[in-house]
Amino acid sequence: MSNLLSTHNTKSESFYHKAIKRLFFKYISENNKDIIEKSLEKYFINRRADVYFRFKSGEKIVVEVQNSYISVKEIIERTEYYNKNGIHVLWILYGKGGCVASPKFPEDKKNVKISSVENFLHGMYGGRVYYVNITFYKDKTTITPPFALHFSLSSKKKYRKIFRSKFESYYIKNVNFTKIPSWNLLCVNFNGFDIARFYDKNVKRILKEKILKFLKEKKFRNCNNCRTKNDNLRKFSIKNDCNIKYYKKKKLIKLNLVNFSNKYGKPIINESLFELIKERKLDI
Repeated sequence: MSNLLSTHNTKSESFYHKAIKRLFFKYISENNKDIIEKSLEKYFINRRADVYFRFKSGEKIVVEVQNSYISVKEIIERTEYYNKNGIHVLWILYGKGGCVASPKFPEDKKNVKISSVENFLHGMYGGRVYYVNITFYKDKTTITPPFALHFSLSSKKKYRKIFRSKFESYYIKNVNFTKIPSWNLLCVNFNGFDIARFYDKNVKRILKEKILKFLKEKKFRNCNNCRTKNDNLRKFSIKNDCNIKYYKKKKLIKLNLVNFSNKYGKPIINESLFELIKERKLDI
């Protein structure tokens, strides 16, 4: 994606902003064939959107790229303004800009600083925040594809609170990375806001699918004599000296935590287990 940028530009705040806008304008335009109107810096009465699209379906989307510091109040005001004009909003944060509490990368990481804006957008977008990064190496400038991050509680209780600096509050949470499968966009209403998002899967949904698959495989132990996994012993002819044993529920939970805690952390695993039980998809 380096061809979108000129290496002669200065690496100012406006440079990052302009580069990311051009990225989204180019790739969304190329990958959504039902766009009938598109614009960089679309002007409205009281606002100027970074990128604007109108689709054959009648849906309209603005892409708001944020590099510098912004308050939660301003995020809400801008979003509500566009929503009142029948427009869905896609918020994109520069992963190394002033709007984040610490640099963000497409990776799983524990105990990461999260700004109030990041935390708010995570709720607005149903468990995801979208980022893009720009890297410089010698004379080459590269923009990363957009990526999504999911936040969950830290396993350390001392981090489960709001921290405050001189000018801003922040959180410390675990972060999980999710790939964005394509540049196609989905318009939805969530938590009272009309938002546009990609077709990436929610991290908790991915984890719940993994848990169900893992527990299904581990529900019964391998029979040392028959060498088979049995969901219903009556369907099989078992030797008299068969030593197959069922895992106890506590053991299943422990196996589950051991298997996934390194990547996800215990809090989100426990939340996922509770939700699966509540949804009656799991009986442990």
